[in-house]
Amino acid sequence: MAAVPGLKRRGSAYTYRRRVPDELRPVLEKRELWVALGTTDYRKAVVEARRAAARVDDIFAEARKALAAGVAFEMPGKPGPSEREMTTAVAVELWRDQRAAASTSPVPMDMPAGDWVDALEKTIAMFRASDANARAALFARTVAIIRDHKLSIPVPEPVKGANGLSLAGQSFTLSPDFLRLQELVRRGEIEGRARALDRVEGKHGDMAHDPLFEGVTTFSPPPVQSVQGTTLGEAIERFNNDPTRAHLTESAGMKFVLMFRALKEIVGEARPVISITRPDCAETQELIAGLPPNFGKVKRYAELKTLKEVAALAAERRDRRLSVGTLRVYTHSMSSFFNWCISKGIVTANPAVRMAPPKSASEKGRRPYTIGELTKIFSALPVWSGSEGGRFWVPLIGLFSGMRLGEIVTLRVADVTQKDGVDCMVLRREADRRLKTPGAERVVPIHPELVRLGLLRYAEAMRKKGAEALFPDLPGEDQDQVADIFQKRFAYWTKTTLGVNAPGTSFHSFRHGFRDALREAGSPIDATRALGGWARSGGVEERYGQGTRPKTLAEVMARVKFDVDLSRLKPM
Repeated sequence: MAAVPGLKRRGSAYTYRRRVPDELRPVLEKRELWVALGTTDYRKAVVEARRAAARVDDIFAEARKALAAGVAFEMPGKPGPSEREMTTAVAVELWRDQRAAASTSPVPMDMPAGDWVDALEKTIAMFRASDANARAALFARTVAIIRDHKLSIPVPEPVKGANGLSLAGQSFTLSPDFLRLQELVRRGEIEGRARALDRVEGKHGDMAHDPLFEGVTTFSPPPVQSVQGTTLGEAIERFNNDPTRAHLTESAGMKFVLMFRALKEIVGEARPVISITRPDCAETQELIAGLPPNFGKVKRYAELKTLKEVAALAAERRDRRLSVGTLRVYTHSMSSFFNWCISKGIVTANPAVRMAPPKSASEKGRRPYTIGELTKIFSALPVWSGSEGGRFWVPLIGLFSGMRLGEIVTLRVADVTQKDGVDCMVLRREADRRLKTPGAERVVPIHPELVRLGLLRYAEAMRKKGAEALFPDLPGEDQDQVADIFQKRFAYWTKTTLGVNAPGTSFHSFRHGFRDALREAGSPIDATRALGGWARSGGVEERYGQGTRPKTLAEVMARVKFDVDLSRLKPM
């Protein structure tokens, strides 16, 4: 999919940015225009960005006309009403009409019942066919609703004629919001007459023919009062565009995409968030649990419209389902969303709290690699990595530093430096690099074995090339994506190719092994915490010089030994 100029990601959501031409800045009083696209999905963002580009083109064109004419230019007004606001306005009008109809005779006094039935059926047919008379009536009713309910929708001025307001001879383009509201009005007009027919036939007249108006009755409160708070669709849109979440990565936002899709499929976008129950959340969790991994990339699943269809086909085929760990991630995302709703005053309780499945025995039993497993991995490393770049250095740094995978793959050339006369890797939080805990900001002396193998020479070579990233060859757009791709490829290589597939082993096993090696080396607890980032708090500067100076840490690091054969690794 071709890139769209101006498409930017702010946190987990996408925006469209456009520079204002110099000649238009005095008119628009802006240097840039930013348009929130309301999505965390890249493909959707591309589509919305192109639409935003067209709208901005229109704004620039109108601004140029105003500039040429020497008149003031006003930026387009605020966004139009939501679907819920428009639906509620139409439902209120139906409620008023039905309350009035219930207090009168079902048949006009001056008309036979048969003629009244014919008139109602003819009017319903007219609205369904949308003939000229119907369009005129719908236009007038839509304009009245816009004005009565103060909806932010532009209204074209009708022509005044001898017989009142008319659309004849007028040329204008109705806005998309106007047309959407007019369609809702059409459905409301049909619903009102269908209920009138019910009353003629002796029925109570409160049965909904259109699901849109379910619950609108002559004895119910007005729809405006019966709608309790923010709908799920509105909450999700607000969540995706919340500026307080702008620090999150795209990958973090993606953890919510499938969960939101499942939740909307179970309860519907129009459902007030406050009415969502724990059983609703449990049903959402069960739906996600029945999905196969990466189903969007498999043709037989990608062609299906709903997640329920995907889960049903997966069950029929007995395909592999999402792992317990993945299900836990999505369940935590659901709980996080409701916690966010609490923080915004949308709800007062979290219906998804403590719903995540417990960790499996294999997850609880994560362990270090054995010496035999390490020997097998590092003996084959030159073949897998080509003895250079990220594939070569990342496992070695993991072994001899205990750093987390996400910390290693985002190392910059500038992070390899000297502190206290010691060659170190310095980990700090950056805009595009998150660290797991406050203690993860730290100085890690470079192990003598990494120096022997040429890590410093490699870093210097990257510096001379003008590289910013220490491992620019690793694929991925951000920290999570780079780490995820590396983790999957490393896991496939070790488990499938090398047969290092014992339960509880993964790249994180290097970290477990490093802690054990520190213990064997007699490392003091404060040095152990500082080296591994296990300290509870404090940044690099806070701990610097408090018994954990780089020189002291380097002495501890030099005592860390692994009885593993690295003879096949040739120094750079």
